[in-house]
Amino acid sequence: MLFMKVLFIIPPYGFFRSEGEEVTQKKGFLPPLGPALLATILENAGNEVCILDLQVDIFTEKDLLDYVRNYKPEAVCLSLLAATTPIVNHIFTLFRQNFPDIITICGGIHASIYPQQTLENSAIDYVIYGEAEYTLKELIIALDKKKDIHAVKGVYYMKDGVMQFTGYRPIVNNLDEFPIPSRKFFDLKKYVPLPNQYKRLPNTNMVTGRGCTYSLCTFCFESTPFVREKGYRRISVQRVIEEIQYLQKEYNTKEISFWDDEFLMGGDWVEEFCDALIEKKIDIVWSCYGKVNYVKPDRMKKMAKAGCWNIFFGLESGNQELLNFMKKGQTLEMMKNAVKWAHDAGIEVRGSFILGLPGETPEMGEKTIDFALSLDLDYGQFNLTTPYEGTEMYDACKDEKYGTYYGDGDHASHTNVNFVFLPKDYESPEQLIKLRKKAYRKFYLRPKYFVLKLKSINSKEDVFRYWRGLVFLTQVRLLNRKGGY
Repeated sequence: MLFMKVLFIIPPYGFFRSEGEEVTQKKGFLPPLGPALLATILENAGNEVCILDLQVDIFTEKDLLDYVRNYKPEAVCLSLLAATTPIVNHIFTLFRQNFPDIITICGGIHASIYPQQTLENSAIDYVIYGEAEYTLKELIIALDKKKDIHAVKGVYYMKDGVMQFTGYRPIVNNLDEFPIPSRKFFDLKKYVPLPNQYKRLPNTNMVTGRGCTYSLCTFCFESTPFVREKGYRRISVQRVIEEIQYLQKEYNTKEISFWDDEFLMGGDWVEEFCDALIEKKIDIVWSCYGKVNYVKPDRMKKMAKAGCWNIFFGLESGNQELLNFMKKGQTLEMMKNAVKWAHDAGIEVRGSFILGLPGETPEMGEKTIDFALSLDLDYGQFNLTTPYEGTEMYDACKDEKYGTYYGDGDHASHTNVNFVFLPKDYESPEQLIKLRKKAYRKFYLRPKYFVLKLKSINSKEDVFRYWRGLVFLTQVRLLNRKGGY
């Protein structure tokens, strides 16, 4: 029996395309698996569900209203992050003005941490606290059957001007309970990874766990009590293998990008997973995110044998003092060893760094760039400090003894590439922005880097990938000339 018609909207970072503005395909996105899982659960329960991803569907405001007018959803769901607060509030307000009967539901980490602030937008009917899989399913059923909402645990809403909370829902420890997120909700041709994000196509993404066993890094949401209290949970190896085989059969998937915040945690799980891939002779290549603390030479070799070709390390700084300030729990020597051991196993390494940290001087910023160059990374990423509300880093950036915070009231600027914080020892925002441009220029335009890339070409796919990379770097250069990053 059909319950409700539900529309999930993935908001863009920024605002809508202007009328008459040229439509260009956005690259670097993969399907949003959180909404895909929620949509799968709702559909399995008898609802009609659709996902509109405005990260890849380049809509004007009118396009969105026309889409909703034609689809006629009874409920609309959006997830709220700090960086998407303005656009999400704008979308909800648009719907209340144009479709007042649509039920509006907001989830996500920012909404969960700040439900009162979120519900100040009267266009939002309900906020879901925490993990939404069962809460959203029960809420939709209750709304359809006109049952008491207060019986559904994990929901905030307003009643007579007072915020109501229905109570906490127990954490789901067995993630195998959830179905495989269906990719049928997406036009997969629209999801084009960047050149450093794939080795084979078609490529898609997976997540094997939730939480972080470390949970101390001051810039990360995983360090907030809201996330940390849930602990670290992981899908079983058998279930992950089933999902890979499903993706191969249904979508001819040749590569998986694992989007776990920290894939290398739980070394026994990682090695069991690699053993299963090797034993079953599953022809798949894959990449992941990792923390250098969990890198061991033998583990890298086994991962490479199982198809791992690329690891993304959050290295963050070339200054031990700043690593300690961020509570990274890693040393410069650990980072050097992790990169070396991965390379020795034949695994490419992407490394990310943060410039403009509280306590950083221009000289320390230069030291971070030099350290990045010394590692012979395959790809380097240089972000500006992005203090997310609710983290220790946010509190530090708002403390005048560290510098000047420019981000109040403009969470949309919190995207790693926009300037929001200036350490006290930098003379101007321009000095920090120029340092970031210099980092990219020194990293990617050095002769040694071109030699390394030429030596790593082993197939026609690599030639095509590096050609796309050259085009991408050319576009970055053009952005630099226009004053972008």
